[in-house]
Amino acid sequence: MPASTPVSRPAGVPHLLSFAFILGAFALGTSENVIVGIVPRLSEAFEVSVSSIGLLVTAYAGTAVIAGPVLSLLTARIPLRVLTLSALVVYAAGTVLAVFAPSFPALLIARIVTGALHTSVLVSFMLTAIRLAPDGQRDRTVGRITLGLGIATVIGVPIGNALAEAWNWQWAFAFIAALVVATSAIMLVVFPDDRAPRGEAGWRSLRVLARGSVLGGVAMSALTGLGAMTLLAFALPFLTGTGIRENAVAALLLVYGAACLAGNVIGGRLADHRLARALLVTLTATGIALLIAGLLAGSRLGAVIGLALVGLTYFATFPPLNTWIATHAAGIAPDLALAVNSSAFNIGIAAAGSLGGFALSAGLAAARLPCLGVGAVAAALAVACLTVRQKGPKDAPP
Repeated sequence: MPASTPVSRPAGVPHLLSFAFILGAFALGTSENVIVGIVPRLSEAFEVSVSSIGLLVTAYAGTAVIAGPVLSLLTARIPLRVLTLSALVVYAAGTVLAVFAPSFPALLIARIVTGALHTSVLVSFMLTAIRLAPDGQRDRTVGRITLGLGIATVIGVPIGNALAEAWNWQWAFAFIAALVVATSAIMLVVFPDDRAPRGEAGWRSLRVLARGSVLGGVAMSALTGLGAMTLLAFALPFLTGTGIRENAVAALLLVYGAACLAGNVIGGRLADHRLARALLVTLTATGIALLIAGLLAGSRLGAVIGLALVGLTYFATFPPLNTWIATHAAGIAPDLALAVNSSAFNIGIAAAGSLGGFALSAGLAAARLPCLGVGAVAAALAVACLTVRQKGPKDAPP
């Protein structure tokens, strides 16, 4: 679709634009997580401790959690095309700064800059995809964006790590910068000039958080992330606890990654048929998968199967949750609702890391981690049941 053509009705997402969504999400997902694999390289290069390098992860994630909703409040009146291209340019500049960072503080600043734009880029992708997608294909279209994030974990991060090992750590960021620049170039040509208002701006947009269906969706994201990531964040000890050798874990994680990607696709297709039912089905399946993982964790094969099942079902929740929130925030502040949801999702993941780490330090066997997360997913399912049942006329999307 030419950049000068205004959007008048959902006619479908052009293939090149859909590819750019996936490519951009892949770039951002790789950027967010690549630090974990190049910690030793960065520690040596800047002569700082490994724990200090951890600040680069915290700076990105923490800035994304705070800046996402704030920027949504400030940019609600900016057309999506202008917002997306501007955010991508600044993100690319921040990544280039990381490539040429002369010191650790400079690299830390680069991570703060890119983290600040992370949510704005992804939210603009999702809103545009939802606006362009015809009825019955919105969740599938949104799913392609979260698919890009999933592919980043399975493929992008290992590529960045391999580049850092083969040459030096700068090449990992150069790879990400190239991806962001390529995404920006494609977006410049095909991103639609949609100037239709997205909702209210300023403090009035905060009332979207009083909408029960939106608040319920945000709670589901946080609780499901807490429950599932209590296991997934500790996949390595969960697998090696059964006797699997560490040098075999990388290959087994590819099985887990493939399951996550399949779940993302399945979740999108389920939600395209009936959104509320997809929420209940995927959340229920995630809870059951955690229980199965706990039961099968006594054997090597069982642990692999259990981990893959949790990845499959958890990633299946992404498309219906994001579409649910965007749909029920329409007319008020879908940008803000999705940004808050992203922050809640990351807070849930951070809480899962703390909970799982504390439990393991206290002596809990890694095989019992799935059971630890069941309660949070059960709470998310209870919220889903209440939200779907109690959604009245004032909560219905306009």
